[in-house]
Amino acid sequence: MKMGKIAVTPNNDKAASHSKDENLATNTIKKNVKPKYGDAAFLEYTRLIVNHPNYFGMPDPFGEKGEIQWEAPSNRASGKFKHTHQRRYEWWKNKARSIGIDPDTEKAWISKTAKLIHPLGVKPCKKCGKEMELSYSYPNEHFFSRVRKLNYIDETFELSQNEHIVDLLTRLDDRFGERIYLDLPHLFSTKSITIPDISSNLEAWIEYLKEQYIPQESRMLSPGAMANPPDRFDGFHSFNRCCRSIADKGRTKENLKSYVTDRRVFEYWVDGDWVAADRLMGQVRTNNIFINEECLNAGNGGLHPTPCQADHIGPISLGFSHRPQFQLLCKSCNSAKNNRMYLSDIISLLEAENEGHTVISWFAEEVWNRLKHSVDDSEKALRLSKILRDNRHTYMNLLKKIMDEGYYTFLASLLHLEVANYNPIFEGLCISNHLTHYKSLKKIKRESKYAAVQKTRRIRIAFTSLNDYHRKENRNAFIVSNELSEKFFSEAMDNLKSLSEITSCLDEKISGIISENSDSKNEFRTIITDLRE
Repeated sequence: MKMGKIAVTPNNDKAASHSKDENLATNTIKKNVKPKYGDAAFLEYTRLIVNHPNYFGMPDPFGEKGEIQWEAPSNRASGKFKHTHQRRYEWWKNKARSIGIDPDTEKAWISKTAKLIHPLGVKPCKKCGKEMELSYSYPNEHFFSRVRKLNYIDETFELSQNEHIVDLLTRLDDRFGERIYLDLPHLFSTKSITIPDISSNLEAWIEYLKEQYIPQESRMLSPGAMANPPDRFDGFHSFNRCCRSIADKGRTKENLKSYVTDRRVFEYWVDGDWVAADRLMGQVRTNNIFINEECLNAGNGGLHPTPCQADHIGPISLGFSHRPQFQLLCKSCNSAKNNRMYLSDIISLLEAENEGHTVISWFAEEVWNRLKHSVDDSEKALRLSKILRDNRHTYMNLLKKIMDEGYYTFLASLLHLEVANYNPIFEGLCISNHLTHYKSLKKIKRESKYAAVQKTRRIRIAFTSLNDYHRKENRNAFIVSNELSEKFFSEAMDNLKSLSEITSCLDEKISGIISENSDSKNEFRTIITDLRE
């Protein structure tokens, strides 16, 4: 588990020493007690909290068998610990007074106390182990309801309540550039919070959010875990924001995470100038050149409402590049296309190749080159789509094997981090036959910390999404394997092993961060400078 800077609330040395001695003795008793539930990171966290001096004197920390009594429900009707809830409530009152909070006069005194005495400011989820901040750092439905009203936002732009607001802002900047800064004051303002004049750049807004906005606990944001004293030892719900909707009774709802995860992993592990592609996708929703353009299929009859969405001609889920050219499809046509190709898509991709564009990622290039000229009808286009799908799934399987062996530095070299060093400027944007075009693409060298922010986010999400992808079972795809492919893969692994003396230190750093299932933004940022592009 990631360890943050530990703050200790006022306690005398004797109390802290007493806490340590008492718990060390108790830990000897409970050493061989098998935990009943909880992710490993969460169980480690509970041990840290129970032994921390900030919680010295908490009533009934251990059960009769030496197990940690993390929960103290108010509805215990009998037993030795039926009064634990009330006893802990009194403990929280005394703790509040000791740090200058009056429980008799202050509103929400108990949750304020829990936040102030928490030594880490983050906690892992009991169910999945994902570490989230306890501060109000995550967008909620109030915020998203405003975001969805922006005329350039549609369902192709992922909105997740588990994403840190700084990460969301970074993605908005990636996609929509300066346009988003005109709307940020409206998105974040509340009756009690007036947004000051802030420079229209990412660094200024990140600083404002971290230093001023988040500490005010705006109604537009929510914490990674809700305060819940005295029911929980640390004063917070055991299930973080990431799992409350699927773990708590009465909170179950349809889970669309699988689709989001799949799209992420495809986007992050294909080739292409992802910075320029993201920026042009944003232009489709904000630039008048594209807003009024009809759907590609409008001439076929039926309803095709505008504005249209930016569709990858070659789906990235099949291994095509995430590159700055899109065809415009209405919402229904885009959804219907999904990850299949039509004959018209094959023709467009071949035309793009003839113009000198690289449309396919390296891992799918051989399959594409062998079969692309044999497609002359929609049935063959669909057949090629399925073959590329299986090839992609095989590739993802190989990436996971490489990751399991610990060769993270090599994998990072596939993420095209270098394109974040430049700010893309499109010149001569236009639309022709429902396809986006531009005369030239200028790349201006970035001189700010923004490039590091982009790289940090990309490497972090790429690895975590690859892990998530392989948690899903029963995929409608095959892993292609034969004796020859196994031979080549074995040789590749031998080559990686021969380089491990050079990369082992960085491999271990990345591995350690990923294994913690945490939002380890700061740790990832420290390794960016070590990666050789």
